[in-house]
Amino acid sequence: MANGDFGLGNESTIIKSGIREVFTPHIPVDEITHFFGREDEATRLVSVINSPGQHILLYGDRGVGKTSLAKTTCKVILQKIQRGHFFEKRCDSGDTFSSIFEEPLEKSGIDLSFKEETNTHNQGGGAAINAGFAKADLSSKRETKTTNSANFKPDSPSWVANQLKSLSGIMLIDEADAIQLDSDKKKIAELIKLLSDHNSTFKLVVVGIATTGEELTAGHPSVERCLKEVSLQRMCDDDLKKIILNGMQSLSLRPDDDVVNKIVDISAGYPHFTHLISLKCGEAALIDNNRHITMDVLKSALNEAVKDSEGALQRMLESTLRVLNTPQEYKLLLLTASYCSTPEFRSAELRDKLKSKFGVEVDSKALSRRLTKLTQGDEITILYKPARGCFQFTDPRMPSFLKMALNSDDNEI
Repeated sequence: MANGDFGLGNESTIIKSGIREVFTPHIPVDEITHFFGREDEATRLVSVINSPGQHILLYGDRGVGKTSLAKTTCKVILQKIQRGHFFEKRCDSGDTFSSIFEEPLEKSGIDLSFKEETNTHNQGGGAAINAGFAKADLSSKRETKTTNSANFKPDSPSWVANQLKSLSGIMLIDEADAIQLDSDKKKIAELIKLLSDHNSTFKLVVVGIATTGEELTAGHPSVERCLKEVSLQRMCDDDLKKIILNGMQSLSLRPDDDVVNKIVDISAGYPHFTHLISLKCGEAALIDNNRHITMDVLKSALNEAVKDSEGALQRMLESTLRVLNTPQEYKLLLLTASYCSTPEFRSAELRDKLKSKFGVEVDSKALSRRLTKLTQGDEITILYKPARGCFQFTDPRMPSFLKMALNSDDNEI
C-alpha cells in the first residue's frame, strides 16, 4: 500500500495536476484546448461538413484518433461557425437503424414510446319512474371508444429523413463497424442520400474501424456524391511530438529530447500510445515532485503503461509465449519485428535487423521456421502470412505494445 493509504496521497497529487484531462489514452479527446496535431485533417472535415449536401465517413485502424478528430471537429463547427444540436451515438452489436436515430427523432418531437391510445366516451339519458317505494333508473348508457395508433416508421430511411430534414445540427455515429446487419448500414447510407437531396442542415459523421469505406456502407452505390470518405492514417511524428510537448508544457513538465523521440518511436503513429506513455511519465514525475522527465523516468513509466494497456494485446502476447519452448528467443524476434519499416516483412529483412540492431545472427532456415510457428494455432495468432514468404502482425498496434512490454530487452533503453 503506497504511503499506507492505498496510494490516496499520490492520487490526490495526480488529480490536482489535471494531467488526466490533458493525456487521455482511454477516452477520446473532446476538448479543443487539448487537441493537438491533425490540424490539416480537422480543417478538411470542417470544410466538408459546411458544404451543402455533404456528409462524412471517417474510417481507419483502431487507435489512430478517429473519434477524437470527429468530436473535436463537430464542436469547433457548432461553437465557432453555426448553432445546432449535437448528437453522439456509440453503436454496439445490438443496434439497428431505428435504434441509432432515437435521440434526434425525439428532439424533433417524435415520441417513439407511444404505440396506441384508446379514449372512451360515455353517453346516457335520465328517464326514471316511481315504483311505490323505489325509483327505477331507466337511463341507457353507451360507450364509444376511439383508438389512435402511432404512424411511426423509424426503420424507414425516407420517413426518418422527413422528420430530421429541418433539424439543425450534427450527429456523430461512432463505432459503426459494430452494426451487425448490412441492411442497417445500407439504410444509413440511404438516409444520407435523402438528407442531401433535401439540402438538410442536419449532417451525419459516420466513424468506424475499416480498411475501406464500403465496409461501413455495405457497398451502397448511391452515396458517393454526398458522402465524403476520409481514410485516417497514423499520425506523423511531428504531430505526435505536438501532443507530447504541448501537453507537457501545459503541466510545466520538462521531458528530455531523447524521451520525446523514444515516445514517438514506440507510438509508431498511434496517438493512443503517445497519450498513454506521456500520462505515465507525467504521473511518475508528479509523484516524485520532479518536473524533469528523464530516460529513467520513461523506463519505469513504460512498465506502468504495459499494465494499463488493452487486455487483448496483453493476452495475445502472453498466450503466444506460454506455448513456446524458448520464449526468450521469441521475445527478441518479436521485438525486432516491431522495428521493421513496413507492416509486411520477410525473414531476410528480419535477419538483417537482428544483426544490425542486436548483434544476433540466426540461420535463415531456423528463422523462417520460428516465424511460421508464430502464425500457427487454433486461436488468433500474433503473426499471419498475407502472402507467400511475407509476415505481418495480426493487430497493427502490436509493434507499439511490444516495444513497451519488451523494453528490458531493447538495448536502447
